[in-house]
Amino acid sequence: MISNTSLYPEPPLALRQPRLKYLARYVGPGVIIASVTIGSGELVYAARSGAIFGYGLLWCFLYAGVFKAIQVYTAARHITLTGEHPLVAWAKLPGPPMWFPLLIALPAVVLMPVAFSAIPEMLAGFVHRVLGMAMQGSGVGPYAHMEFWVNVWAATVLVMCLTMALGSSYVVLERVSILVLGAIVLGVGISVIVIGPQLAELLSGLFLPRRPVYPDWLLQNPRYAEEFQSRSPWLEVSIYLGAVGGGAYDYIGYVGMLREKKWGLAGRQTASRQELDDATSGPSEAARQTVERGRIWTRAALIDICTSFFFVIVVTLLFAVLAALVLHSEAVVPANNDLLNEQERFLSRWHHELRWVYRGGVLLAFIGTLYGAFEVYQHTFAESLLAIAPKFATPRRIPLIRRGVVAYCFLGGMVMIWLPEAISGNIIERMTFGSIISGAASCGLWCFAMLWTDRTRLPPPLRMSSLAWGLTFLAGAAMTSLGIVITIEYFR
Repeated sequence: MISNTSLYPEPPLALRQPRLKYLARYVGPGVIIASVTIGSGELVYAARSGAIFGYGLLWCFLYAGVFKAIQVYTAARHITLTGEHPLVAWAKLPGPPMWFPLLIALPAVVLMPVAFSAIPEMLAGFVHRVLGMAMQGSGVGPYAHMEFWVNVWAATVLVMCLTMALGSSYVVLERVSILVLGAIVLGVGISVIVIGPQLAELLSGLFLPRRPVYPDWLLQNPRYAEEFQSRSPWLEVSIYLGAVGGGAYDYIGYVGMLREKKWGLAGRQTASRQELDDATSGPSEAARQTVERGRIWTRAALIDICTSFFFVIVVTLLFAVLAALVLHSEAVVPANNDLLNEQERFLSRWHHELRWVYRGGVLLAFIGTLYGAFEVYQHTFAESLLAIAPKFATPRRIPLIRRGVVAYCFLGGMVMIWLPEAISGNIIERMTFGSIISGAASCGLWCFAMLWTDRTRLPPPLRMSSLAWGLTFLAGAAMTSLGIVITIEYFR
């Protein structure tokens, strides 16, 4: 039995009396999640949205970012107050045993190789063009000319990232990436200000959701017609929703990574419902202090998540707005195997040599994305196994399991890279499939599961406020509804 006086450790002064200068101390795992999404999210999909729809889908990035921040906070709050990953609590949801943990975790594990094939291939097409290599030529075996070279460069990138992950040499890359990506974001921000978006249209696109409709020029252009004529605009929305802040598979790992931060009970111990009731019930000073300490510790997760998602949303919107101003007006779209080159004009329009800043930033961003994904997905798999098969996931086996996850991601990604495109699908098709399986609908159901968990697992003094409960319900309803619409469109 845990005594109520020692249920939660004493929170540090930085949490008891929050100050702006202390925020950096509580920006941790959220930064890793943000770094995993920067690259494919901002550089590709935000720019693709602005190029196609102009300001029309800015709302998608804003609301998706806010709703996902709420989603992740509810889970981070839970592990902070109980020491238990939400996947474990979800095992007790009404219905067949383990149905909801399996619904969330199994697709996450299956989809890992998709990310480790699609992300390197995005960068591969960019590398091929930057090197000035021929775009046309004879095929090699079952592969067309360009498909073969994309596979070669993608495999090279994946091997390089695996080497870095095994050698733990990410620190230097991270620091260099921050500088170069910071220069890109600064340049993009200045470009948006200098060009000057139409404020009324921008605000309308930002706050008023509207039905996505392809512009006529997109469907009439032979360069894009084949890709978009048979593709529902709602499927574009699906990958944009998945681009902001990641998907359910990322968040399983994020919550698990909080154990290393030792916020509240995370990484310390797991308190049962009875122990939580005993520690918080009654008018005693000890009970009051326990509730106060628990609520103060939840600020750490709130700071981490709000800071990280704020920057993800801002950077995403900057790229989408600039694409609307530059690419949409010129009827140019990142599409097919050319998903990164068109964005080069965001900086090169000011000075030709600034293209090298963009190229360096792209390379570092995508390598950082893959490196971060190796780290996050180890936690995703380990936490899923701890919830579904706890007898197998013993402390002695966890290090071996994590190494196995790295091998699974690498080998699975390599197999999908070298599968002919006729079998595996192109980059957009794979990412769309991933967003359907573990995208908006999964994130929405996650929110509803957290509402149930909050009521059944926590005593009244530690439960979410009415405002937090209402926001979580809103996020769940919005993302589940969008997920249903998108799924119907996908299978139609």
